[in-house]
Amino acid sequence: MGEVPSIFVRRSSGLVREVYPKDSFIYNVYFTAYFTALVFVYLIALYVVPAEALVPGLILSTFLFAFQVLVYSLMSIAMPRSGGDYVIISRALHPFLGFISSWNWFIWLAFWFAFGGYTFSSVALSTMFLTLGLVTGNPSLVSIGDILAEPIPALIVGTLIMLAFLAMTSFGLGKFIKIQLVTFIIGFIGILIGAIYLALCDPRTYAETLNRLISQYTGTSDSYSAIISTAKELGWGPERVYGYTAEHLIKVLPAAYLAVPWTMGTVFIAGEVSQPNRAQLIGGIGGLAFIGGLTVVLAFLLEKAMGIEFFSAFSYLFYNPPQNLSIPIQPYFNTLAFLIIENPLLNIWANLGFIFLGWMYMAQNLLNDSRLLFAWSFDRLIPEKFAEVSERFKSPIYALLTVFIIAEIFLFAIIFVPELQVISSIMALSFSVIIMSLAAIFFPYRKRDLFERSGINWKVAGVPIISLLGLASLIVNLISNYYWITDPNYGAINDISVTAMLLVIVIGILIYILGIYRLKRKGIEPSKIYTELPPV
Repeated sequence: MGEVPSIFVRRSSGLVREVYPKDSFIYNVYFTAYFTALVFVYLIALYVVPAEALVPGLILSTFLFAFQVLVYSLMSIAMPRSGGDYVIISRALHPFLGFISSWNWFIWLAFWFAFGGYTFSSVALSTMFLTLGLVTGNPSLVSIGDILAEPIPALIVGTLIMLAFLAMTSFGLGKFIKIQLVTFIIGFIGILIGAIYLALCDPRTYAETLNRLISQYTGTSDSYSAIISTAKELGWGPERVYGYTAEHLIKVLPAAYLAVPWTMGTVFIAGEVSQPNRAQLIGGIGGLAFIGGLTVVLAFLLEKAMGIEFFSAFSYLFYNPPQNLSIPIQPYFNTLAFLIIENPLLNIWANLGFIFLGWMYMAQNLLNDSRLLFAWSFDRLIPEKFAEVSERFKSPIYALLTVFIIAEIFLFAIIFVPELQVISSIMALSFSVIIMSLAAIFFPYRKRDLFERSGINWKVAGVPIISLLGLASLIVNLISNYYWITDPNYGAINDISVTAMLLVIVIGILIYILGIYRLKRKGIEPSKIYTELPPV
């Protein structure tokens, strides 16, 4: 009779705790894909609510997102293991839900890794060359910006930047954390430059600058006014700017969801976080305060610098492209903000800040997905090869390579099947957040002993605080889903999105069934795995 294998792959994860509170803060800020997503936050919000509701709506959203971030931060303190919500939900709620939720994360993080590769060329570099060309009067740079937005250059540049991030993360989390710190400092200074320029600008100055820079492309000497008048001709009016209700403030929430509430990236690498109690809270809530605050401040400064009517009208034209007015720029945050920085060196630095705070998330997605593969493998749900950690680099190399290959397939699909770019992956991810919220609600009751020993065993009037936070997080996510489903202006519901979301879940169910079958074939009872935490 053969020997029954041990429950876990080995007695130690092989991962090293080398992420400290300051590192956790930056890691979580980067994980939001901040400026990649912010490009669309303002556009979507201004299309569904009056412009005057944007700033107060973003403030409200930031406070409401604190419930979600606290759920992830506190649950990772209770179970400080790498593998994100897989380890947490599988132990606190049910292994099937733990796998499905983490599989959902895995696919959409890989999708966003690829989307980052695509937009690195088509948005980040393209708009950098475009704005630099406009402010310096160099049409060659404008042409380069146009070329970088085309499919083949986007594929080449996207693949190269994805390879760069693969190399960057393969040499160990400790080395990446140092790179992360340097890029954050450079990036923050760059964004500060842009914010100062916006703060010193007024609508009259902005209009004069805009007219001078793009008049040769629009064919009118007053492009600023032409954009507003064209928007009016296409249906835009003052009702899209002035006056708002309490519901309008709530309706900013689903738009803000793209960029603001994702400051919980270190949950996926929790087994590598030193001082997890401090690091997860500082990284989570500190990161949320930074991202939410920056989103509010930049929205306020854009309205002040450009004029709230112009901001709203130009955003309206993004969804209703004019036929009688050629505009060489899109109403993206970086384009709108950096056009007024006419010093080439400062313009480049501001754009670098935009790129670092907008695309460094690709490394986090790669790292976090590799840790999900690692966690499934460590539980023997998938082949043990994915749990191997390189002794030299202290990284799960096979897991990293697998994520890269999947993302490269996504990159081809995104570029050559443009319809895939509109997939509502953010709505899909809220499905996982809902499951995590349920895990937080029931954790103190299903795992009473673990809860009492967890360090988050706080109660108010006899009710566990983590359960209350889970309930609040659940409500916030259900509200967002209600508006995504019922209001087509968010663009979240379409045939491609619904099909993709359902297909991901169906494939996940099949993989889980095969994984459980694999465990039983090896003589391992699955219930024994999920009754205890994996070793550190």
